[in-house]
Amino acid sequence: MVNYGGVRFASALSTKKAWSEAAEDLAGQVQSQLRGASCDLLLLFLHPHYREQSRELAEQLRVSVGAQHLVGCTGASVIGEAQEVEDRPSVAALAAQWPGVTTTPFHLTQQEIEAATGPGYWHFQLEVEPKQNPNLLLLADPFSIRIIELVKNLSEAYPGAPIVGGLASGSQQPGETRLILDEEVFDDGAVGVALTGPVRLHTIVSQGCKPIGEPMVVTRADKNVVFEIGGRAPMEVLRDLHPHLSARDQQLAQTSLLLGRVINEYQESFGRGDFLIRNLIGHDPKTGAIAVGDWMRTGQTVQFQVRDGQTAEEELNALLDQHRQKLGSRLPAGAVLFSCLGRGERMYGVPHHDIRALHEKFGPIPTAGFFCNGEIGPVGDQSYVHGFTSVFGLFCSA
Repeated sequence: MVNYGGVRFASALSTKKAWSEAAEDLAGQVQSQLRGASCDLLLLFLHPHYREQSRELAEQLRVSVGAQHLVGCTGASVIGEAQEVEDRPSVAALAAQWPGVTTTPFHLTQQEIEAATGPGYWHFQLEVEPKQNPNLLLLADPFSIRIIELVKNLSEAYPGAPIVGGLASGSQQPGETRLILDEEVFDDGAVGVALTGPVRLHTIVSQGCKPIGEPMVVTRADKNVVFEIGGRAPMEVLRDLHPHLSARDQQLAQTSLLLGRVINEYQESFGRGDFLIRNLIGHDPKTGAIAVGDWMRTGQTVQFQVRDGQTAEEELNALLDQHRQKLGSRLPAGAVLFSCLGRGERMYGVPHHDIRALHEKFGPIPTAGFFCNGEIGPVGDQSYVHGFTSVFGLFCSA
């Protein structure tokens, strides 16, 4: 448990397979850290093993700890305390007690996205105005809602507001996901909370990549296809770049090549953290054009990127150091971690990597989260849906 100026957080993790025992275990851990006091918000992440009893588990836990609001979802692997429990039944929780902070829960559907008429529509749906400077937590079903469109709409409705979260995982077909909001359980849409008042959600988005070559300008593009970069076909640019790379980067360029597009074109120089990373999904051997997992436009600055466990570790440590220095003595009281299913031990070869990196830099702050089918977090002033990314949300007093 961490207590800063009346703001208290507690985290808990249970691997007990019986849902009632897991709920009891979590409640005991949270109550001992909060010393029996109730909490304003409880975040809950549970393995699909508990899918059929998710309502009972959540309700028992919510009542036991006296949570005013509860938000959660299913995840193939969960994160809690100092552990990342991969592909095994487990439940993690993060409890927050913050005087003066208003927690506004919401459930959104695809129908509401299709009916949206602009930012004012979302202010009405969420019952939160931009002038309240909200911090948004968002959990979504990957099958039933166009999450990229939703995140874009919310970013436009709340300019500069941090949006963090992820797409539920561990489900194979529509209807299997569980999204939990207070006493209700949904199998579609998205759930979340808007936090307003004396709280600030600082974000770290680790996309795990290293730039190669130099930034260049897209000189011809249509939809998601880039035909020219710097007046030349992208594959020609890559062929010329390849001999100048290290042996390791040459190998990564063959197996893990991506494209980053600059978020803020007004910067004088670009480095890690300045790019939104997108997958390359194909190329045309005849023209040398490349297809990108995003809409591209002429005039954008881009740079090729590579990724593996080592580049991910280097980037994560650099970002954590940067934010630790930025926050100075104002350490976070609690944290959430949303990590891609492709990271974890699969990427690093060792367990618990990202959460332990966080705790090494910031101390053992209460933390919970899960491994996602897509991660939500800001790059620059706008939030996006990512892949192969770890998104950290650090709760600090405003």
